[in-house]
Amino acid sequence: MRTSTRRQSPAPADVITYRLNNKMMYVPPAESFDQAVTFARSAFEGDLTGIDKSRISFSLNVLANGKQSSVGISSAAWSKIMSHLAQYEIIDVHVQPVLKVSEAPPSYRSCGSTGDVEKEHHSSPHSSSHSSSPLHGLIPKRLFQRLGA
Repeated sequence: MRTSTRRQSPAPADVITYRLNNKMMYVPPAESFDQAVTFARSAFEGDLTGIDKSRISFSLNVLANGKQSSVGISSAAWSKIMSHLAQYEIIDVHVQPVLKVSEAPPSYRSCGSTGDVEKEHHSSPHSSSHSSSPLHGLIPKRLFQRLGA
């Protein structure tokens, strides 16, 4: 009878660390992203009071290809990530900036009717009486002369 050896993952952490602005607090691992936000608000009341929950995000520092990087944790991945964290592992808490909505762009004058364009074309000193094309007035005179030569 053959038995397979299965690598067991370490027991889930019962305490992790949240870090915000170089301050750290031990917290229990949250079961959901929303609960993580609640724990962060409780741990850092002075810094997170009045901050909309949509502006709070989390990340882990990982070592990849010999380089340390910060990797964000999405709400969809939260429970999976929590199941793999080591005891006292540090999760960085971030406050995303407020998106400022600028004023609407300036309004522009609407284009006049084609009759206005034709009036300008016929009153233009560069218009020719023998022009049969409505585009004639839009082509620079020198270019038109070269084409006619």
